[in-house]
Amino acid sequence: MTETEQADLKHRIERLGQLPTLPQVVHKIMSMIDRPETSAEGLGRMIEKDQVLSAKVLQLANSPFYGFPARIASVSHAVVVLGLNVVKGLTLGATVFDMMKAAGMDQLWRHSLGVAMVSHLLATRVGQKNPEELFVAGLLHDLGKVVMYVKLPETASRIEAAVRDRDVYMIDAEREILGLTHADVAGWLASAWHLPTVLKEPIMYHHQPTLAKVAPMQTAIVHVADVLVKAMGCGCSGDALVPPLSSEAWTAMNLDDESLAACVAQAAQEFETIDDYL
Repeated sequence: MTETEQADLKHRIERLGQLPTLPQVVHKIMSMIDRPETSAEGLGRMIEKDQVLSAKVLQLANSPFYGFPARIASVSHAVVVLGLNVVKGLTLGATVFDMMKAAGMDQLWRHSLGVAMVSHLLATRVGQKNPEELFVAGLLHDLGKVVMYVKLPETASRIEAAVRDRDVYMIDAEREILGLTHADVAGWLASAWHLPTVLKEPIMYHHQPTLAKVAPMQTAIVHVADVLVKAMGCGCSGDALVPPLSSEAWTAMNLDDESLAACVAQAAQEFETIDDYL
């Protein structure tokens, strides 16, 4: 693919209005969050105009990963306790979930939710200040695959065929056929949606965590979570191969064997609840 063709593809993907499953309310939410005068109540009222979207946001906010002692009963409350960035991510996560369901990608949603769970667990273990943001980054890390499937179904089919027939990593098939990867596409979209760097870098560099400059630890966590979830067989991200683990990312997390074993055991328990979110 030439640079001109890549630029054209980027332009097509960034024209969000062409995504038929992205509701208008999400565009308004994205715009509201970027305004400094936006209140939690105002944002909550906007999200609640879409009953399906608000229900999914509340479902995710009340998931056991956050561990709030009392149930969050309103989206406005979710905004207050989770913060704008997390609620923005959960809103996008709920929207991406709908896109996945419409495209018959339930196994990718399982994988994505599994990575979100493990990212939160690992972030808590290593003492990250905002583990909730890592849940969101994990939830959205394969966003590019959904966009490519919706925007470029013929190309996506060619990539799937290469993975199936030649037993190669999906990211290698993408690079060979398209000249770029789902991580590149997700990075473009993260920029178009004005996601903060602490979310954008883990999404964009989860296969190459050493490239992260602003959020290296968050990116390392999502990378390790992605590898662990693939190894544990939770859902399917498009191929059956476990990606290589970055030694730099693993070293940066400084997890001992006991802590890792505890995270894996807890993740296995959490995976049993995934059907509650489908």
